[in-house]
Amino acid sequence: MRLIFLLFLFLFFSCKSAKVEENVLAKPDIRATTYLTFLASDDLNGRDTGTPGIEKAASYIEQVFSSSDIKPFFDSYRDPFKVKDLEAFNVVGYIEGNDPDLKDEYILVGAHYDHIGQRAKPVNKDSIANGANDNAAGTVAVLMIAEELKRLNTNKRSIIFALFSAEEMGLQGSKHLSQRLSTLGIDLYTVVNFEMIGVPLI
Repeated sequence: MRLIFLLFLFLFFSCKSAKVEENVLAKPDIRATTYLTFLASDDLNGRDTGTPGIEKAASYIEQVFSSSDIKPFFDSYRDPFKVKDLEAFNVVGYIEGNDPDLKDEYILVGAHYDHIGQRAKPVNKDSIANGANDNAAGTVAVLMIAEELKRLNTNKRSIIFALFSAEEMGLQGSKHLSQRLSTLGIDLYTVVNFEMIGVPLI
């Protein structure tokens, strides 16, 4: 089953889905570009944990989940925790499984959406570490998989979509969610994590 799921992910990124309507949500290539452009933009100032930039990123992810009717896994999409004196939060949605015998098993699809903010030493007078590949690319993968699986509505197991914060500070977001899921007795069937999946165009 795990191999089949991974093969599905490969096929999803290798093929374009059918056009549903003439808008961004119906065009995966445009959608991916739109999401990545926003998440890696200078306006987010490198998405460092505890900054206005990562707040903007989290709000954007919430909007994508909400517009695709992907429900919050907890009371809201945000799963808050503290890192030193900083307020941090994962963004967590899910799709309930449709098999009564399997829906209490969970597949977790995740990526971290934070980055390092600003470089100490500017490069070509640019100090913003935009983090397009690390890890806006992985974040976009999770968002698009979530949208497609919601559209298909064929998953037997429930699927958690987790965008982690504070991973650049020692994997704090994933540690927090792991502990919280364990406390709740969540049975994770498997975990797929996306990290730096962007490749240069040649």
